[in-house]
Amino acid sequence: MKKKISLLTVFLFAGLLVATAQDIQVNGIVKDAQGEPLPGVSVKLQGTTKATSTTAKGTFTLSAPAAGTLIFRSIGFITKEQAVNNRQQINITLEADNTNLDELVVVGYGSVRKSDLTGSVASISSKDIKATPVASLTQAIQGRAAGVRVSQSSNAPGGGMNIRIRGGNSIQGGNEPLYVIDGYPLYNENGPGINPNDVESMEILKDASAAAIYGSRGANGVIIITTKRGKAGLNRIQFESYYGIQKLRKKLDLLDASQLATLVNDGIANVNGDNIGKPGYPKPLTYTDAQIAALGKGTDWQDEIFQTAPIQNYQLTFSGGTDKSQYAVAGNYFSQGGIVTNSDFNRGSVRVNLDQQLSSKFKFSNSLTVTNSKSNSVATDGDGGGNGGVVYGALFFSPTVPVYDAQGDYSMNNRPGGLLISNPLALAKERTNIELKTRLLGNTSLEYKITEGLTLKTMFGANMAFNKTNFYLPRTVYSGLATNGRAEITNSRYFEWLNENTLTYKKVISKIHSFNFLVGYTFQNANYEDVKASAQNFASDIQKYNNMGAAQQTNPNTSNAYDWSLRSYLGRINYDLDSKYLFTLSGRYDGSSRFGDGKKYSFFPSGSAAWRLSNEPFMRKLTAVSDLKFRASYGLTGNQEIGQYQSLGALQTDGYNFGNVIVIGYAPNRIANPNLKWETTAQLNFGVDLGLFKNRITLTTDWYQKKTKDLLYNVSLPITSGFSTSLQNIGKVKNEGLEFAVNTVNLNGAFQWNTNFNISFNKNKILDLGAVTDDIPSGGASGHLQLGSSGILRVGQPIGVFYGLVTDGIFQNAAEVAASGQKNAKPGERRYKDVNGDGVVNSTDRVILGHAQPDYTFGFTNNFSYKGFDLSIFIQGVQGNSIFNLNRYEMESMTGVSNQSATVLDRWTPANPGNDMPRASSAGSPYQVTSHQIEDGSYIRLKNVQLGYNFSPGLLKRIRLSNVKVYISGQNLITKTKYSGYDPEVSRFGQDNLSQGTDYGSYPSSKIFLVGINIGL
Repeated sequence: MKKKISLLTVFLFAGLLVATAQDIQVNGIVKDAQGEPLPGVSVKLQGTTKATSTTAKGTFTLSAPAAGTLIFRSIGFITKEQAVNNRQQINITLEADNTNLDELVVVGYGSVRKSDLTGSVASISSKDIKATPVASLTQAIQGRAAGVRVSQSSNAPGGGMNIRIRGGNSIQGGNEPLYVIDGYPLYNENGPGINPNDVESMEILKDASAAAIYGSRGANGVIIITTKRGKAGLNRIQFESYYGIQKLRKKLDLLDASQLATLVNDGIANVNGDNIGKPGYPKPLTYTDAQIAALGKGTDWQDEIFQTAPIQNYQLTFSGGTDKSQYAVAGNYFSQGGIVTNSDFNRGSVRVNLDQQLSSKFKFSNSLTVTNSKSNSVATDGDGGGNGGVVYGALFFSPTVPVYDAQGDYSMNNRPGGLLISNPLALAKERTNIELKTRLLGNTSLEYKITEGLTLKTMFGANMAFNKTNFYLPRTVYSGLATNGRAEITNSRYFEWLNENTLTYKKVISKIHSFNFLVGYTFQNANYEDVKASAQNFASDIQKYNNMGAAQQTNPNTSNAYDWSLRSYLGRINYDLDSKYLFTLSGRYDGSSRFGDGKKYSFFPSGSAAWRLSNEPFMRKLTAVSDLKFRASYGLTGNQEIGQYQSLGALQTDGYNFGNVIVIGYAPNRIANPNLKWETTAQLNFGVDLGLFKNRITLTTDWYQKKTKDLLYNVSLPITSGFSTSLQNIGKVKNEGLEFAVNTVNLNGAFQWNTNFNISFNKNKILDLGAVTDDIPSGGASGHLQLGSSGILRVGQPIGVFYGLVTDGIFQNAAEVAASGQKNAKPGERRYKDVNGDGVVNSTDRVILGHAQPDYTFGFTNNFSYKGFDLSIFIQGVQGNSIFNLNRYEMESMTGVSNQSATVLDRWTPANPGNDMPRASSAGSPYQVTSHQIEDGSYIRLKNVQLGYNFSPGLLKRIRLSNVKVYISGQNLITKTKYSGYDPEVSRFGQDNLSQGTDYGSYPSSKIFLVGINIGL
């Protein structure tokens, strides 16, 4: 009997094992804390490779053993494990992970968990990018990351941006960061780049530990851009669109026609005095009282050239796939009209990202973006387009002149005796400058899993750009009269290819020792060529640039070509000891064709360490501290952005008359410097990451110091050498700063409120200028300046200072003039400080008046949500910088040759002895940089407000949609600043580090109001 019972027990036990081992079909739905379905959640069977993802409605189906365990993982949420326990229906709620410490952060040639970072890296998600609809991806960074200053170099449609990560390192070399788009490195991505809607995330590598893996191009920081890819089990169609209008943010207050005529009379009277009316004395061009009354308000040229302009965007995306194949295909069209007449920008793009698991060993990936853009640009600045641009003309063209003359043609000239510039409306409408750009950026990679933990990856990529510019300046504008119509056509082609090969090995020993090894070899080569044809003196303007053969004069045609190469060897070791002690060592050995023989190669190492104190046993009692990590790093990075062939001597063509025949010959124009080498930046960084109260409050702070040596600069040479300058490695520059960022979850119930704040302080200082002991003039101010450039380079001062005389009120009488250092002045004219006390005011009394670099920058975001509503408020600003307002030279010159600012209405007269605005004078005064033109450029701006509504899941289910959101948004709504110009965010000379913060008829900024909709199927 006992034997039978034992046998029965065996059979029952075996049956139980079989039943337990048998798989069952598990179904379920995954939601967030608010009950909303979560698509794209990874559902994996523990201990196996079996996995799936939730659908757009949050549902999943997976075959699993009755005693198995499912792991639910999604970025932004806390990973959750759930035992099956023989259940066929499992519904899961995932809680938000406020710090996303398990989130993967993309770094150079790989990714790491956010909690394992040892370097200083700032992350910007697609949600942050989409919070402010922008034309350029770089605009989305502004105010979002500590230590990153973003400013608009031009407010024109499609205009470029300036980005400085932890200050500018170089005097004359490049200061923009390196961009890495889906693994492809690009420098100075200001062209028709990546569509912001395509971006999944951006990581900004700020310290040397993070950036040194890019060696020669990491000195100015690295921005890694990852575009959106398909997800397994989630097939979606997404449509996004917005439409809005743009309006001039601020109009400058100028004189009307009668006010200008009165000023003209005053200026002539102050100079000519008692000579007016005497025999033989020329009769000045004054206005009678009747003429002044008849003029009235005259022409408001700002109203003539500025307009309300549309802005619109349309994006259609298809994405999805299976466990082995994923795809993401997107098409986008963006159009932005300009608030200046006849300026606009249009861009169309297509992106295709594919991922295919070919086998258990091989994985294929592809990323391709094709972009085509067209821009109509207008010359706006003070010395653009020949004798001034459109905005410049609107400020200075006389309001006494009508837009059209008596024959209905454009009025050609300014008032008699006035500044010779083009009619601004004619220049805007009739001048043609069309830029056509086509861009292809793509790469293909193949990964081979050699064995467990060991992976070989090879990637081939290409970056191609084809540009064409069609230009025509007609005779209908003043600047085109001399040439009787001038046409130019420029074609350029750029082709770059890249090959990268990396070997990665990951190994965990005894569960507490984790290693990650990376070695690689890369080679990059590029070549460029352009050709430019120019002709003038056309019989008619009707054909513009379309028939160059119709010109009676062909100008010298030009062509250009160059190539460059970069060869690199790289390596990195990451070591994690028990998730407490983290170490990273990296190095890159770069060779660039841009430097001299024997100087082409350089090694850029870095090291970093982190102590995750919160994982120590003794921290467990401090329940308020949920995360605490200390970081330290040091390393070297380089800069090669000096152009091509700069280490070599060069020839220029020149003409010489032999027997009344011009013969073209060659002459040296650049001296060789075979010792030219890399600029090198050494950076030290200390950082702290802190999370409190289950990470409802997270803080990150970093202190850094960067020292750049062997600065690349064109040093002046003695005239006896036969050359004016030579590019050499001289001097040192230091940047030192503090960054602070805090994220808080203020409310986390039905009503949610999150706050993000960051602030950055940076001090820039020139430490050494080599053998040069005197100040070096710098800054591209204007040819008008009697005292030369607007700035200087001086040891102990930052790059980009403004240098000039200090104003000291107005001379009230002859006695004050006699007691001053300006013996030739007249009462009513400006007085300047005699700084050195020698009794004479001249160039030796100039001092530093301000600096273009701000003391600190900040960004402040508040996000609110309640049921289906969400509200985002974003404030951004800079403090402590100065702006060189070149416009004030002519807007307050009071010579009468151009229109003036309304501030001159309070000009000095014997009856109005003010101390701010001098008297009118038709003779004028020498142009010179003074403190009167250097203004405070600080501002605080309500950058963006967006209010949206997300339709309820119940309604969407009935109409078979996964998501619908409608929103309204406003940008640049309020700006608090003391700057008197159009906008404090201005840089007339683009990315030139020596001439930042200069305003001279620059394109104004606009307020934007738009409505948008996002629909998911």
